[in-house]
Amino acid sequence: MRFRLPTRSLRWHFDHNDGRMMDKWMHYFDIYERHFEPYRGRKITILEIGVSHGGSLQMWRKYFGRRATIVGVDIEPRVLELAEPGIELHVGDQSDPQFLQRLADQYGTFDIIIDDGSHLPTHQIASITHLWPHLADGGVYLVEDLHTNYWGGYYESCRGNPASFISWLPDRIDDMHAFHSREPDFVINEWTITLGGVHAYDSIVVFDKTKRQPPVSRKSGRPAFEDIYGYEANELIDDDHRAQLQSLSSPMARLRRARREPRATIQRATGRLRR
Repeated sequence: MRFRLPTRSLRWHFDHNDGRMMDKWMHYFDIYERHFEPYRGRKITILEIGVSHGGSLQMWRKYFGRRATIVGVDIEPRVLELAEPGIELHVGDQSDPQFLQRLADQYGTFDIIIDDGSHLPTHQIASITHLWPHLADGGVYLVEDLHTNYWGGYYESCRGNPASFISWLPDRIDDMHAFHSREPDFVINEWTITLGGVHAYDSIVVFDKTKRQPPVSRKSGRPAFEDIYGYEANELIDDDHRAQLQSLSSPMARLRRARREPRATIQRATGRLRR
């Protein structure tokens, strides 16, 4: 059961924050709302990598409601002092697979994962690679502050650097399309069957997780032309399409259509008489 919550937005919670400090780019809030709103009031587990002063953890707690468990991760030991009901803290390195596995062992799966940690591309890639299998079906994984991929220096990467998260991303988009591949060395992998969508914004990329089956393409309706693009209409009609058209021709289907769309039915009948 989903409980109704006040309609106060994340931006409202930010603007009226009298709790712990947080630092956010203002255009992030529309992105958060678009992808997080469906989870409000639900019993979910959220992992945020990067705690800082703990303000965003409090914001998530207020926004998602008391049924949500908020888990924060940071390399700074002092963040353990910020734990409170509904907010659990752990100290560890987001690029350490053993630490990440301990989190997964403790919590099972996460419904939302937010990477606001070191902003180092190697860490961002290590985290999503290890945690993706521990994201719940239907969950979202958000990596933010990706503009650091263009800074170089301490952040390791800049435009065109193959080590950046931005350069890692196109391979995942390729993976998502492997169902359609006609190349022998381009095969279906774990990303293909679990990555439902990728949403790229200024500084943020959001990944949707879902159980995917090979996409199915079907046709319906009657051809408008006898031939088009060099193909005869009959060449474009497969068995499924032919069965769909036949189902439309039954007396009961015609009667239902006439009741539902009387004007269109008369127009179709008139058109057939004119032929």
